Amino acid sequence: MNNRVVTLVLATGVSILALASGAKTAAACDRTYTIGFSHPTGGAAFVTSLRKKVERFAQENGCVNMLIDNTQANNLETQRVALESWIIQKVDAIVVLPVDAKALSGLQKQAQAKGIKWLTYAAPTPGADGSVGFDNVQSGRILAEDALAWVKTRYPNGGVSAAVTTLTPLKGAFIGRWQEPLDRFKEAGLSVISTQDCGDQECGLRIAEDAIRQNPDLRVFIGFNDDAAVGALRAFTNAKIDPNEVYVAGQDGTPEALEAVRAGGAYRASAAILLDKLAELIVKNSIAAATGAPGSNEQVGVELATQRNSAELEKLIAQYKD
Repeated sequence: MNNRVVTLVLATGVSILALASGAKTAAACDRTYTIGFSHPTGGAAFVTSLRKKVERFAQENGCVNMLIDNTQANNLETQRVALESWIIQKVDAIVVLPVDAKALSGLQKQAQAKGIKWLTYAAPTPGADGSVGFDNVQSGRILAEDALAWVKTRYPNGGVSAAVTTLTPLKGAFIGRWQEPLDRFKEAGLSVISTQDCGDQECGLRIAEDAIRQNPDLRVFIGFNDDAAVGALRAFTNAKIDPNEVYVAGQDGTPEALEAVRAGGAYRASAAILLDKLAELIVKNSIAAATGAPGSNEQVGVELATQRNSAELEKLIAQYKD
């Protein structure tokens, strides 16, 4: 089996960090594999942490060049430029969550025509050489079930409404995160008064503030991710609504969200991705594809982080300690 060395670079191709694991050095590598990883929301808290973990597992593996782009806020052109540069470099594999899969399908064909393995992040995609992701349907489902159980106990006679944030540019992979809550809330008779795209704290705060002003009975907020939900938490706090009367939850399991769950109050749950396993799979599955292994679609689990299971909550928080 070939040994590998790791270098981290931005989309510009400028090297920012050379990583070597233990005694593994460039001189010890039979061959160096170059792999690109592109995520469209690089500024999100979870993605920032994921990149650090990918760096760590790449370092531990030894002997692969890992290229990480700098796409932010679902900017299609930034992502396109990064992918084009990797195709020109003729990297061995690309792992990507496309901002717009249709718009980038031509680049996928170009890459594969050159022998570059094209893997997708978050969910499988037809025609790809594999994928690494997590179950977004499960993520949305476990939050919806937990929220409805809370509403049934806290508001047995109803009289409250909910808001759910979406991120429709990424609906191909992530639609389960909001469609599961929407479907289950409708079935249970819980009125949803707001469904807007949001993936950061600023829009979460704004959406929740507007919704609270227009709908004083708003008591449930489900974020597309934890960033949106943490922003909404601030809105409920600023409005001086009793936290015992509110259910806020998000998805990913970011440090700030998990700490909010631990602290108690309105932030009651996060559908947390097993970060270490995800980062490790990104590295391992990319290397496997680059070395000619049959394509595979790998998923990691999603855990409901709540105060009710403090031991599991502490394990999820500990993921971010190294």
